[in-house]
Amino acid sequence: MILKGTITIDGDKSISHRILIFAALANSKSTIYNLSLCDDVKRTIGILRNCNIKIKTGGSSTYVYPSIIKQRVKKFYCGNSGTTARFMLGFLPSVGVGGTVYGDKSLSKRPMKRLIDPLLSMNIKFKNIKNNLPIQFEKSNVQSIKFVLNHPSAQIKSALIFAALSSENQSIIRDPFKTRNHTENIIKYLGGESEKYKKFIIDGFNYTVPGDISSASFIVAVALLTPGSNINIKNVLFNQRRVGLIDILCKMGAKIKISNIRTIQFEKVADINVKYSKLLRSVVLSKQDVINMIDEIPVFALIACYASGSTLLNHALELRYKESDRIKAIVYNLKQCGARISELQDGFVIKKSKLLYSTRIKYFNDHRIAMMCEILCFISTGRFNNVENKIINTSFPDFYKQISKLYEEI
Repeated sequence: MILKGTITIDGDKSISHRILIFAALANSKSTIYNLSLCDDVKRTIGILRNCNIKIKTGGSSTYVYPSIIKQRVKKFYCGNSGTTARFMLGFLPSVGVGGTVYGDKSLSKRPMKRLIDPLLSMNIKFKNIKNNLPIQFEKSNVQSIKFVLNHPSAQIKSALIFAALSSENQSIIRDPFKTRNHTENIIKYLGGESEKYKKFIIDGFNYTVPGDISSASFIVAVALLTPGSNINIKNVLFNQRRVGLIDILCKMGAKIKISNIRTIQFEKVADINVKYSKLLRSVVLSKQDVINMIDEIPVFALIACYASGSTLLNHALELRYKESDRIKAIVYNLKQCGARISELQDGFVIKKSKLLYSTRIKYFNDHRIAMMCEILCFISTGRFNNVENKIINTSFPDFYKQISKLYEEI
């Protein structure tokens, strides 16, 4: 089995969360094209609907009809979506909503205090200040803040921005880590100002969400590692703070060509051509490299097993606090399949390995770990292990469908 052909990818998950919240703040109907409808984004949609925002999905278009925000429930369930939880802790109390944000067992283990502390400085009122969900909050009159991120988290940055947008007074929020800047780009597209944030009039708008670069990365990996493959992925997000994996793969000798780069709605979009790449070489990643590919590290680890020499990845302690302890999950699964991989506190070291899929793999209830394992199974056996895998719906519900479009029998 080889992969050949051309596909487009569902809308970027990170942008989809954000654009929905901005549409809820607009003064008239907005139309969003190619919105991701993965499980995580559905959690954001559900909470906005419970705040009296009418959202109609269907086909390639999503319509958002803003209204006076009125809460219909007192508890807001985020499932496994850390993005939803953090955004809502900034957004909900600032627009006059009180209640409790909570999530599933996995999300309830993820740290929140790094967000709660600056929100307290903005006069967001919490009833139970702690590091984990569930967290109770009250409707709050937001005060301005001057804040410099002390941790590389675009989710924290964006949550603070959403809170700041409810105040007439200007907040200054700076990001020395250069994390993903989709919130800032959307604000510029809608006529606002970045770094200096305050309430501004948002007219109803049209917005097309580019293809998800994180989802595309898993398909890139299949093509790179499957002999004879040659694929094209059209209209993919190519924001410089999100293409860390593509940049690193090119340094490793991957046969990847980027074309048709253009800027749409302040975001770069491009087409990607990927061919099977037999001669990959190892790399040492910088801290900024890790920040720019934090969501793609599981698939990077898999690819690194096929590279000559020794690949070092560190500066990635944040991976231990994702949907799973991703460092532990990556090392466990790749070892089960024969990888020469050593675990570090903040990363791992990988030497070129001969991998053979093992039935002892575990998904750790983590969508990106599950996709890494499914790709390894496909490369080893020419088939997937579990096409009914619901975990993957968290971020990429069309994972199997998109790859099946590229099948070509040898």
